[in-house]
Amino acid sequence: MLAVAAVSFLAACENSGEPDPSSTLNFDAAVVAADGVLEDLQMMHGPKLGLRGAVFPPLPNESDCFQADGQFQCHPFERDGLTYTRTITYLDENGDPQTDENGDPLYDEATTDGIRYQISVEGDFDREWWSASIDRERDLTVTGLKDDNSEAGGDGVVTWNGSGSGYVERSHHSDGGAFRLYTIESSSVIGAVVVPYPRTEDGWPVSGTITRAMTITRESDTGDGGTVTRTVTIEFTGEQFVTVTVGDDTYTLDLSERGFGPAKMRDRHRQTMRGH
Repeated sequence: MLAVAAVSFLAACENSGEPDPSSTLNFDAAVVAADGVLEDLQMMHGPKLGLRGAVFPPLPNESDCFQADGQFQCHPFERDGLTYTRTITYLDENGDPQTDENGDPLYDEATTDGIRYQISVEGDFDREWWSASIDRERDLTVTGLKDDNSEAGGDGVVTWNGSGSGYVERSHHSDGGAFRLYTIESSSVIGAVVVPYPRTEDGWPVSGTITRAMTITRESDTGDGGTVTRTVTIEFTGEQFVTVTVGDDTYTLDLSERGFGPAKMRDRHRQTMRGH
């Protein structure tokens, strides 16, 4: 399933003059990627590895999920205008699905080493300078659950890997009034993102990257449309603020943000990039 977002937002720079079209497009690509990354992290950071979090379901022995084909398939639920659909597969230390003698999915705190989450998200939301209709899909796997993470109150880490795909439609109005319509096809790779476990409020990802490859088609009232490609990379270092790299441009993203919008990502070259 692909992501479809119809988005409109206003973004302006503190410096005067017309922004460079390439840098403006890079910023827009960074915003798209950053929004997805914050959603990725929300899923990774749910309590009990998301099993009882806002995005992930309760433990599947409750009525929210049912057993089918060696998995737990969970009923859709809504949050902030978005509908989440999830499938959960428990994995042993070899990465194989873990089931009981009847072939039903089995979670065992002592033997389950990984969990695979297949997640689709769709719906509408309104944020500061941003309204969207989205449809996204992710396939995430967390491993390292058997490592000595919780005995005697000790701290540890788990590792997330996965992929996603997307199709995004956006309308963007700059401070100069130029109208641009973006259609973005993308694929993402979540590569060895190491997250502290159990999670704390300031337990930011220790390492790893999330990369999005984008094919961006732009239409404009000034006629400067066309199709370009961009790769957006976000690298984690254990800090709250991370670097978003698009070509030669870099931006700073605050991982603590909720209700993300383009005004909340700072251009490191210009010190700030805020919406009006």
